[in-house]
Amino acid sequence: MREILLNYGYLVLWVVCVLELLLTMLLFSDYSKKKDPIILCMALIGVGMCFDAVILAAGRFMMLPILRVLSQGRFILHGILIPLNLMICAYSAPFYKRARVLMWVLTTLVMIAGAGAGAFRELDVQYIHQGAFNQIVRYASVSPKTAWMERINTVISFGTTIPVILTGIWVTIKQKAPEILLAGVLMFLFSALGPATGNADLIFIISMFGELLMLFFFMLYEKHHVSKMYDYYH
Repeated sequence: MREILLNYGYLVLWVVCVLELLLTMLLFSDYSKKKDPIILCMALIGVGMCFDAVILAAGRFMMLPILRVLSQGRFILHGILIPLNLMICAYSAPFYKRARVLMWVLTTLVMIAGAGAGAFRELDVQYIHQGAFNQIVRYASVSPKTAWMERINTVISFGTTIPVILTGIWVTIKQKAPEILLAGVLMFLFSALGPATGNADLIFIISMFGELLMLFFFMLYEKHHVSKMYDYYH
């Protein structure tokens, strides 16, 4: 797997980018028809994933100062949009109104913390040039793992995925809908796969497969189980 990613990682980035863009467009299209907030949350997460993929894939064509600004932006956007997974949990369960309001408050606080962590992360340029189809230029975080912004990023990355898995178990049992569970489990597995296989330096590519699959199963869930806006006001 490592050799494939080292030799063809650039092509992989563009393929994932195109697929994520298509899934995000489908989610926005379905939201325009169903007007359900859970679909909007899914689509917005897709926007963050698409932006991330585009910057990674197009980095080799950009001037470094521009790439650095956009890369800082993708870390900020990641911190703002990924916490919407918590609201996907609240809407798919679904929570009662009071619990949902509390979840929105918690989500907003996490989004603010995520934006701050993204804005203050220290970045450095990295190059991957191996083979004709893997010329990647990107800015990666070089902040110490003990730094507050990296701790917040870890909380957001895993602390919002685990609730999706737990909610997915409940939804699978109650609604006979395993899509939310699969979305959370696959995102978690691919996020951990890089370090677990000794490919932590390629986690930015490996985790994108988890993001793509999460977005795909989100779309399957809303297509199969969200026919119209649920009465969230009870």
